[in-house]
Amino acid sequence: MSVQAAWLMAGLLFGHFLGDFTPLSTARMQEAKAKGGPMGPILAHAAVHGLLVATVVAAIARPAAAAVAGLAVYELATHFLLDAGRARLSLRLPPFRDPARRPFWTLLGLDQFAHALVLVSIVAWLT
Repeated sequence: MSVQAAWLMAGLLFGHFLGDFTPLSTARMQEAKAKGGPMGPILAHAAVHGLLVATVVAAIARPAAAAVAGLAVYELATHFLLDAGRARLSLRLPPFRDPARRPFWTLLGLDQFAHALVLVSIVAWLT
């Protein structure tokens, strides 16, 4: 792995942290994800992630503007699908929505792993 790829991966992971675990993920976004809707706040949450990916990619990899935009849309779409899917699954299966139960944490871990794989695919595409 090149030094640039390592910094890009680190930047994307930090951006993911910012988008999921700081005030960039508002209470309304978190509530929508927990309740399985409405979809607007979940989409807004995914858009925050798209903007964070665009910022990191533009700053570190410096590809053409069209590539930055395409990767932002890719992140937005995949983040939305993963989060909306997890929210819907949690609605259908109560053990997945109870933080006191192991299935909740297993699903959260799989969700975060899937998001990380998307970021790995971005780094692979750019390098």
